[in-house]
Amino acid sequence: MLQFLVQRPVGVFLSFLGLFIIGIIMAARLPVSLLPDTDIPEVTVQVEYPNAAARTIESTITRPLRNQLLQTNHLKDIKSESQDGAATIQLEFEFGTNTHLSFIEVNEKIDQVMSRLPRDLQRPKVIKANAGDIPIFYVSVVPRENGGVKPDFIALSEWAKTTLKRRMEQLPPVAFVDLSGWVEPEIILVPKPDMLSSLGLQETDIERLLQQNNYDLGSVLLQDGHYQYSVEFSSQLQSPEDLEAIYFKHDDQVLALKEIADIKVSPQNDVGRYLHNGQQGIVFAIRKQSEAQILELKTAFARLLEELRQEYPELDFYISNDQSALLEVSIDSLRSSLLYGGIGAFLVLFLFFRQWQSPLLIGVAIPAALTVTLLGFFLAGLSINIISLSGLILGLGLMVDNSIIVIENIRQFREQGFSKTDAAVQGANEVIRPLISSALTTCSVFVPLIFLSGMAGVLFYDQAISIVLALGSSLLIAYILLPTILNQSWRKTAPSALGAQARPVSNRGNRLFTQTVDTVLRHRIIFGASFALFAAAGLLIAGQLPRTSFPEITRAGLEVNIDWNEPIRYTENQARMTACWQHFQERFPSSGIFVGGQQFLLSRQQLSSNEAQAFFFGAIDRGDAVREAVVKFIENEYPGSKVDIKLIDNLFDEIFGQDEASYLLHVQSNAALGTPSPDELMPVIGWLRANGLQASLPPQKEELIVEILRDQVLFYDVDYQALYAKLQSAFSANQIGVLKGDERQIPIRLSAADTAFRANFDAIFVQNQSGQSFPLSLFVRMHKRLDYKKITAQKSGEMVTVPLFLSAGQPFEDLKGNFPQSTNLAVSYSGQAFANQVLIAELLRVFVIALLLLYLILAAQFESLLQPLIVLLTVPFGLAGAVLSLYMLGQSLNLVSVIGMIVMSGIVVNDAILKVDIMNHLSKRLPIRQAIHQAGVRRLRPILMTSLTSILALTPILFSGGLGAELQRPLAVSVIGGLIVGTLASLYVIPLLYSVLGSWQEKRHRQ
Repeated sequence: MLQFLVQRPVGVFLSFLGLFIIGIIMAARLPVSLLPDTDIPEVTVQVEYPNAAARTIESTITRPLRNQLLQTNHLKDIKSESQDGAATIQLEFEFGTNTHLSFIEVNEKIDQVMSRLPRDLQRPKVIKANAGDIPIFYVSVVPRENGGVKPDFIALSEWAKTTLKRRMEQLPPVAFVDLSGWVEPEIILVPKPDMLSSLGLQETDIERLLQQNNYDLGSVLLQDGHYQYSVEFSSQLQSPEDLEAIYFKHDDQVLALKEIADIKVSPQNDVGRYLHNGQQGIVFAIRKQSEAQILELKTAFARLLEELRQEYPELDFYISNDQSALLEVSIDSLRSSLLYGGIGAFLVLFLFFRQWQSPLLIGVAIPAALTVTLLGFFLAGLSINIISLSGLILGLGLMVDNSIIVIENIRQFREQGFSKTDAAVQGANEVIRPLISSALTTCSVFVPLIFLSGMAGVLFYDQAISIVLALGSSLLIAYILLPTILNQSWRKTAPSALGAQARPVSNRGNRLFTQTVDTVLRHRIIFGASFALFAAAGLLIAGQLPRTSFPEITRAGLEVNIDWNEPIRYTENQARMTACWQHFQERFPSSGIFVGGQQFLLSRQQLSSNEAQAFFFGAIDRGDAVREAVVKFIENEYPGSKVDIKLIDNLFDEIFGQDEASYLLHVQSNAALGTPSPDELMPVIGWLRANGLQASLPPQKEELIVEILRDQVLFYDVDYQALYAKLQSAFSANQIGVLKGDERQIPIRLSAADTAFRANFDAIFVQNQSGQSFPLSLFVRMHKRLDYKKITAQKSGEMVTVPLFLSAGQPFEDLKGNFPQSTNLAVSYSGQAFANQVLIAELLRVFVIALLLLYLILAAQFESLLQPLIVLLTVPFGLAGAVLSLYMLGQSLNLVSVIGMIVMSGIVVNDAILKVDIMNHLSKRLPIRQAIHQAGVRRLRPILMTSLTSILALTPILFSGGLGAELQRPLAVSVIGGLIVGTLASLYVIPLLYSVLGSWQEKRHRQ
């Protein structure tokens, strides 16, 4: 077939040109995402129950919900967290579960239990997690102060929710805009005690007056002969002025409501704020459409923000926490790989060939193969994302290798005097079978990655498919297009002139290589033992490497989580965080601070009013002393506060849960249903501290318990409903009506004077059935108690979780084995360390499966059960080189470095396959030793060229800085170290093993 195609260059060129054009068009339509659009097997249930304590929410809401949701199908684990005013239940399902069905089932379970929950509870929100739900970036809107006049934040909030949110969501790439930091207005009625007393009125009279004047009478149809009219009655209150204009008659006097109560509009008594660089603002979380392109989204947003800055000069707009940086890094890495790969290949080919035509073909082969691969992306339904781009980056090296091998083999045939057509056909045909085998072996290494459990398996599906497509397209280009181009470019080139300049250098190199191979073959035992010891030493060092899921990379800044451990309001919380930001603003150029509870609909983390989460943006490394300075400043200024500081999570942390502590200790009570008390936990905490661990009790809070004295209520003949209304007014929680505007409803709240509530208790009076007045403090008793701030639970019930921070060199198994046993407490363990161990173990199992597949493919190619072992034995040498490189450069054993080892193994195995294949051909007509030498000479240049091009393309990463280099450095180290050793193994170990096998087969044949 190739003979037919090579002689029809016009048809071949036009066919590939059409394929390239279609590929370019389809590539422009590919969606560009951070990650593959895949469902995460999690469903989150969010509960909001304002003005309720954590213990009340746990016992009356969270526990019934949790027990009901335990019956959900395919449930792997369930975790709940109850705190004041809210609760979160997170359900984790077995991987592979249809999360759409799970989402529906969770909603059904909630509907079934709603009748057993408090009647005034709003239906819990159910959120289905998806990799595409991670916000691309955040937009902060901050008003400017004009001449010291503070902006109207209520008006800004209304504009942000109704206008700005809509304008953002009107952008085609935007799927959903979530926001937080806005405030809702409310109308506060503060009765005037003196006026009420002089008129003999009570607060219930104000509530009754409001209800009488706030009826919605609806509308009626009026018929007038042949005509019909709709008549609407307007008696609703729609503005604070309407409230002030309410008149009533009392003792022959006509009075206005404003005469007996002060009426004011103020922000609702919310529990949180958002601060950008210390200024109150509103933050928007931007999520994109699954089929949209991130770069298109960023471009559209840049235009929108520029328009908004011109239209609203009194507002500032900022973009922060841009997660698309990782994608831009991957795209830049692809460009760099193309650039450095092309330059490296050109230089190597020019060095070996001493002419420019062959190197120039690499400049044709790589973009052509890349275009065909992107067409395959479109047909396979893949997107351009971090994972698929990493597969493309890895596949580029294999594209170059296939092209080099085909070009070099055709050149050798041409030098031997073959005609240009015969050289192109026979040169390509000779290597296509081992190249296909090499491609299959590479696929057999990568494809098993998709069988990893959890998110790793789903995400690496895109990488495996992208590598398979890259290999297929490169083989298509190398086998059909390159021979056709070479056949046309050699029209005027004599065979003897081809490579004549490089022949003296090649001859000297060939003689030196043949002499060294002879030395190895003459001392097979010594060199064989040395090779084996080197491989064993390298593999033993692998056990000393630290194991992590991903390499350590520079983060965007610091994430500071603070629990003030005091019952403070959000206003004090805001003042403290502003002071903290001002202290460190010279070190960090910008910040985003979430003070207290937030209003994001899709947030899985909830803060209470005395908690804060701050993001200080600025380049920082893991050893930066500024982190200790932040902790020290907060603890010195506010003793008793609990500070958790870490580097800002990146995309991989969000997906793989890297922010979890390495080891977590879970303690449950065997004697009771609830959480173990602090007294029960203290012996555990003391033992952990005695063993050098920084352990402490979970955060606690001081609660104020208000108890109604029932005997006093009965003795003084006070109505319970009136007493309860007075208590609500004392706590500003007595909503007596709603003001209905055009697009919103504003609550009307009856409140006591803006003083301390203890003073309100003494100043507020309640009347009994006889009209006598008594102070409210006569009927209540208050006391304080300590309780856990957050109540956590799992499948087995409530528990207390204690993070364990082991010191360097302290083995966890020893700590676990010596842990004191208790009959009243049950302990269990979890943490990121266990997940890392499972992931690494699965990778090792996948690698073993890949080697087995390699063996089966090679056995089928060579028609031998022993020769595949020769090829596979090059893998341990390459792995040893990769491990030694990682060890010497201080890298860890992680997903990226393991993938680098897999890539390196594929390249080394490919070289070994080509060498063994030509040895088999030559040994049919030549003695073993002569076949080894001639095969070595013929494959020396391709092996060196493919290895050098891969090494040169990756070397700049070792000396580069920034996020992209840090993320890819473990891969580069693994590939470079493994290729150096693996190439030597291909050049010397393969001949050694082949000669041993040949000698054994000859001896067996003679016997």
